[in-house]
Amino acid sequence: MAGARFDGTAAIEHLSGLVAALNDPSPLLAELGEYGLRSTRARFKTQTAPDGTAWAALQPWYQKEKRRNKNRILTLNGYLRGQMTWQLVGDRTVEIGSNLPYAAVHQFGSDRPQNLERLRQSAQARGVELTEVDTQGKAWQLRGQVADERMLQGWVQSLRAEGALPLQWGLEQQGKGLRFDLVVQP
Repeated sequence: MAGARFDGTAAIEHLSGLVAALNDPSPLLAELGEYGLRSTRARFKTQTAPDGTAWAALQPWYQKEKRRNKNRILTLNGYLRGQMTWQLVGDRTVEIGSNLPYAAVHQFGSDRPQNLERLRQSAQARGVELTEVDTQGKAWQLRGQVADERMLQGWVQSLRAEGALPLQWGLEQQGKGLRFDLVVQP
């Protein structure tokens, strides 16, 4: 017969391979997990999201206080990047991430914008000396010293920008500086 000849043997073999992959996708999912892991680790170097947009910049007060990797977002010691992994979940899902306690906060954010350590770092970065911090239910009673009222006002404004709500504050002259009492709701 004149014309073209089609031998379906090769096509049937490829289709059989696709059907096998649909019945057991774990090898494909493992490859996707490895690819996702490499891609995520590479984004720590480029500091970009999967769509190519830049990660949010470090807060200036935090960048000033970082002990190392001052210009690297999400990197202080490299633990988060180093603890990234992937795992199969069930028969048809692969997840890429980290089980470090702070990983979820970096990925999804937090409904609690402040914590005590961050509060202390923020105060120190702005020249505010905290001498006492008492947690009182949903509010924090803060006492300390500043050189002048502008320093305290700048710090209170930064707390507000980070989501804290100043409820009450007072100043009292003490030597060459000022003693303050501040109540905030984090």
